[in-house]
Amino acid sequence: MTLTIVTGANAPFARTLSQFLMSVRRRRLHHGARIAVYDLGLSDAQRADIAARFPFAEVLPFSLADAPAHVAVAAGTFAWKPLVIADAAARFGGKVFWFDSATLFHGDLSEPLGVLEDTGVYTLEGQSNLAKRCLAEVRGYLKADPDDLHRRIRLGGVLGFDLDKEVARDLLARWADLALDPAAFRPAASDHNADQAVLTILLFRFEREGRLRLNAGEIDISSVSPVRWMSSRNKVAAHRPLWMDPLVRLGYRAYKTVDRLNLRWQNFYRRRVLGLHRWPKEHFQTYVMRAGDAAPTPIPAPALSYYADPFLWRHEGRLWLFVEEFEYLEQCGRLVAMELDADLRPGPVTPVLPLREHASYPCLFECEGRLWMVPETCALGVLDLYVCERFPDRWRRARRLLEGVDAVDSVLFQRGGWWWLITNSKPLGAEGGRSLAIHRMKDPLEGELHSHPVSSAGLFADRDHGYGRGAGNLFFDRNGPLRVLQKNADYYGQSAEVRRIVTLNESDYREEPVESGHPLAELAALVSPHHISMHGDAVAFDVRDRLGFVSGVPWIGKRLNDVAPAAKRLLAGDAGLRAAVAGAVRDLAAGIRPADGRQPSSDRPDGE
Repeated sequence: MTLTIVTGANAPFARTLSQFLMSVRRRRLHHGARIAVYDLGLSDAQRADIAARFPFAEVLPFSLADAPAHVAVAAGTFAWKPLVIADAAARFGGKVFWFDSATLFHGDLSEPLGVLEDTGVYTLEGQSNLAKRCLAEVRGYLKADPDDLHRRIRLGGVLGFDLDKEVARDLLARWADLALDPAAFRPAASDHNADQAVLTILLFRFEREGRLRLNAGEIDISSVSPVRWMSSRNKVAAHRPLWMDPLVRLGYRAYKTVDRLNLRWQNFYRRRVLGLHRWPKEHFQTYVMRAGDAAPTPIPAPALSYYADPFLWRHEGRLWLFVEEFEYLEQCGRLVAMELDADLRPGPVTPVLPLREHASYPCLFECEGRLWMVPETCALGVLDLYVCERFPDRWRRARRLLEGVDAVDSVLFQRGGWWWLITNSKPLGAEGGRSLAIHRMKDPLEGELHSHPVSSAGLFADRDHGYGRGAGNLFFDRNGPLRVLQKNADYYGQSAEVRRIVTLNESDYREEPVESGHPLAELAALVSPHHISMHGDAVAFDVRDRLGFVSGVPWIGKRLNDVAPAAKRLLAGDAGLRAAVAGAVRDLAAGIRPADGRQPSSDRPDGE
């Protein structure tokens, strides 16, 4: 089996190319492989220098004169790269490895060759996801699967193809074909990685079709644990004197070592130190209760975790709780689900969305017989719509609703011939608070989003502690829709307020506090919740039970805890309060339903 190491350079990268070839020679890689250098614009003197110093390297002319204008090196699309690799594949066959000329080798190729033998294609991961490194226009043009948007991009600086395997030939041919398409290959920018974005979409597609298994491994760019047999981006400026080359290489290596150590420390600090710093002063307790129960049932969370943002769903007659599990040791929330038995005791915990980033607020609704979810993923800067493919643990991203936004606590419901999205958001990275934002669409999966005028009014943007954010389901009673919002005058998770949506149409929105004595408002006043949700005759809510460091101190913490008085009474097990809560839940079940897309007749008690 032949092995060909391929690279390419033009005149400005000749010094960098020489450094690459010296690295090949130091590691004796040319003893077991053909070394092919594609001439992308070297001068006669540079070609002569390479021939004299590196006789093992075969310099190959490669003309782009007949290629479309966007393929030119100067165009910045990197469309020439797949064409170069495809040319090498046609010339040499066997195993072909492309390396950018700024690569240095710190070991032999036994590790990547072993992977290549197994998979047929070798790539490395970067740190950014596809959505952040591929223009939306390119994603749309190539019909990228929405479920891949959060996945890390695969980089084009190190690529291996075993051309004896059909999957490698097909992948490379498809990539090279797209290189001739200016709609697919756009100039590189801070939010677009050109050749790598297209390659990543193809790799994920081949993987989804079951034709390819992507290998593990990260490039040494802002990585805590990169591969160690090579180093990337070791560029040498052409104007610097030759004697500086070793110092430049040493500088790159020192920088990457320090960067790796710093990333490890930052990762430890953000996750462990800051997470444990939150443990004594921030905690929520989730409760579930059915109409007819004497008292709410607390749902215990694992040690060093808490449950928040509970949503309920009944599946095949069984009641399930979807919730955010915030893990202090990870400083991150994840979505989990658990079945509740007849006594509301939770069963085994099932992870729902295995995202690297924080996720919470798993708002559920039904549409056309399928279960959907709009979770909070503001850490990704997006709001996505997921469809359930296997209850409760397999979900697929079906649509990106909003991008480049910091959106939290969103609900999606149908009314008046439209689907309405109510959220609190601000542009990603913007200063200030989030404001109420409303969008409408005809179809949640494909309908065009229309922003409501209220979105530009800045409602709640001047309030602190998340005041005005959504606080659970949107509800309906006989007089119309009801919105529960957070009422946090002094701290996050302090209490909730119920408002009636009086007007909701294409041009107007108005809400006002619900009338006195309303059962939903009564429940909010009794328990001072952070969140309320409902499904059939079951109600779930959570309450903040720690505020300030002293609240986490054993024994005296509960006494000195400065949470809301209503929450204190609930946490203390006040018998009179429990009876009042039972009455409010009974009234809720009798006259109020959540806007979850199901008909009232679909709400069945357990066992029916």
